[in-house]
Amino acid sequence: MTTLPSAAPRFSSDEALRSSLLAPWPRLSVRAFFVVLLVVLVYWWSLTGTNMSPAELVRGIPNIFGLLGRMVPPRFAMDTFTVDVPFGLSLPYFGESIAITLPEVIPSIMQTVQMAIVGTTLGIMLSLPFGLLAARNTSPHPWVYQSTRFFLNSARAIPGLIVALIFVASVGLGPFAGVLAIAIGEIGVLGKLFAESIEAIDPQQVQAVRATGARPLQVFVYGVIPQALPVATSYSLLVFEGNVRSATILGIVGAGGVGFVLSKYMALFQYQLLTGALILILITVTIIDRFSDFIRRRLI
Repeated sequence: MTTLPSAAPRFSSDEALRSSLLAPWPRLSVRAFFVVLLVVLVYWWSLTGTNMSPAELVRGIPNIFGLLGRMVPPRFAMDTFTVDVPFGLSLPYFGESIAITLPEVIPSIMQTVQMAIVGTTLGIMLSLPFGLLAARNTSPHPWVYQSTRFFLNSARAIPGLIVALIFVASVGLGPFAGVLAIAIGEIGVLGKLFAESIEAIDPQQVQAVRATGARPLQVFVYGVIPQALPVATSYSLLVFEGNVRSATILGIVGAGGVGFVLSKYMALFQYQLLTGALILILITVTIIDRFSDFIRRRLI
């Protein structure tokens, strides 16, 4: 029988413990001193490397307020779009097409959401195998586990704009390059999140399914997936929300979406139109966030 070593009493009496808890400052030990010194050195190194200057910030505050003054009031550049009635039908009043007047940025925002939907879905499909191989409890071999983890870490190290530039050079300008950038760029993130979800499952439920004589595939389908699916779906919705925001800047490098319109407004100094576009993007992101939160609360 193994006897666990008893912890040495830190305080000689209750009064000593009470005095320690009521002390306004913790006792400074040598270890705490070096930890604080290390933190200070790291921040000093970071501040000097980024040329942080409060004086520059104070001098730039009037410019910030000047820019904000040019951004209000928000304006919306309106445009008329023609939408064909689907399936070749003809409406009594509109005929075969409907003319709708909307802010010109609306179609670009819709394209951004479409890019996020398709890109995230492709990313989920591509990430599932990597998630299984990167989880300790489902990976077939430790070398496979380590190699997959290294690949996912490497994939996360590449910025999304770099991935978008690669696909713009490969398939040309447009939303297709943005979809591929989102799908490939999210493999590192989704694969790791899926692996974490699978590793967090209860092994007793898997053993219970295995005890019924189920085959490995049946154990995986009935023991692993039902436990990991709600958390993995919640992670996927969070990534989708992030992709909607990320897709807004992919247009800057020509990968489609509303980013191209934003860069045009900024290049032409149309700051009021820029504010109007940002308001519409904020409304879109808020609607998606509320919808995703509703689905998450249903799943978890």
